[in-house]
Amino acid sequence: MPAQPVIAHIGNIPVEEWLPFLVPLLLLYLYGRGQSRRRRRDVARLPGPAAPLDEQTVARVLARWAAAGHQEIGREQLPVLYPPGPDGSTASEIAARTGIDASSVSRRLGELAELGCLETEDHRDGEESTVWLTVEGFDLVKITEEVLLESLDVGARTPSPTGARGVPADGSDQSP
Repeated sequence: MPAQPVIAHIGNIPVEEWLPFLVPLLLLYLYGRGQSRRRRRDVARLPGPAAPLDEQTVARVLARWAAAGHQEIGREQLPVLYPPGPDGSTASEIAARTGIDASSVSRRLGELAELGCLETEDHRDGEESTVWLTVEGFDLVKITEEVLLESLDVGARTPSPTGARGVPADGSDQSP
């Protein structure tokens, strides 16, 4: 029986030998990429971090943080950890996004740094420090994101007496 011609070699390994391993990896990559895009699209639907949250949602976020072992993180940290989180931002950028004064944001970031949820990168040229999330910080942002998305989905499924822009959900006109 004649030997099959080798199409190509990668690192002295014939293509026929590495191709069965490449296909599952490529499929996993494409699946993960699709999941990531859907997640980003869902997060983009969330109201901004300056928007007020209802007490039930805040309580659920705090309960999930506590269940994940972050009991020391309080309610005042929620705007700072609001998705997408403070990763790669400065205190003034976070303050502008959340509507909280810069000194309060700096204090909150300091507390999170002491708890090991983020690290600050000081710049030599006198620029403002950049904040980077640690593994614990990413965990907090992910938990927050999940609760907010669940709340958004529940709110979308629950009919309210008034629909969009105060129009009754049944479509009737109640104007005098």
